[in-house]
Amino acid sequence: MTPITAALTLLPPHVRSAGSRARACHDLAVASVLSGLVLLCAPALAVQTARAPTADATLFGVEPDRANGSGSHLFVGATAGGDPLRALLRFDLSDIPPGSTVRAVSLHVVVDRLALGPAAGNTASLHRLLARWSEGESGLGGGSNGGGEVARPGDVTWTQRHYAAQPAQNWDSAGGDFAEQASASIPMNTIGAFVWTDTPDMRADVQAWVNDPSSNHGWLIKGSEQTTRTAKRLVSREGGVNVPQLTIEYDPPVETSGDVPLPAWALGALAAALAGVVARPRRQRSPDRQDGA
Repeated sequence: MTPITAALTLLPPHVRSAGSRARACHDLAVASVLSGLVLLCAPALAVQTARAPTADATLFGVEPDRANGSGSHLFVGATAGGDPLRALLRFDLSDIPPGSTVRAVSLHVVVDRLALGPAAGNTASLHRLLARWSEGESGLGGGSNGGGEVARPGDVTWTQRHYAAQPAQNWDSAGGDFAEQASASIPMNTIGAFVWTDTPDMRADVQAWVNDPSSNHGWLIKGSEQTTRTAKRLVSREGGVNVPQLTIEYDPPVETSGDVPLPAWALGALAAALAGVVARPRRQRSPDRQDGA
């Protein structure tokens, strides 16, 4: 028994005549098509997800063989001696379905200490990394990790993407291989929370990582390095609370079938036409009704 036939059995006896059944069947069929069109035309609901980094580390410009891969903090800017510090972050996006469309992106971090003395520069910028790197185990002993420690095999350093790898895996440029143009920049001049809010370049970075996971090397955070005493200490993913957090809003891919879908304008026109049929007054006489009845 079809759904329409089943529905007709629920009709009162006085409307089960041939003509009434025909009209009821027609109305039910139109309603079914209209409900299907609504489902076809309805946009997929956006999904919002947030996550901490799966890897983060600090690069120390003053001593290329020092590292801080697993410490509780990250560092950016320049020290009192003018030595640059840069932070790296990478996020696992493998749970986002291929074919998804990224709608919005933001990155939240917390600064819990500043360099002593006045800071002449206070900008922190995100740059898309161009080569893969590894986090390493340096910094596991805790502490502020501001000077790093002797790099261990597998750490990332100012000159090497994977410290002590054989063969050597060096950065093409000391200090990290990253896009020169910043994906986003914000002032960073106090202790507290900071957010790089959604920009087209941030969205493009994350979209590229979703489309091609092999290109996902994360971002480098670069502070002001032109003057001294601009260093900032950020909580790392190992910091326990206030860890970095990437928030992404995306549209999942639309399910496809072997059928060729109608364009939106055609679906709209068909829906309007069918709605008109339902609303049109029925003036025809029922074929089962006798004259004079």
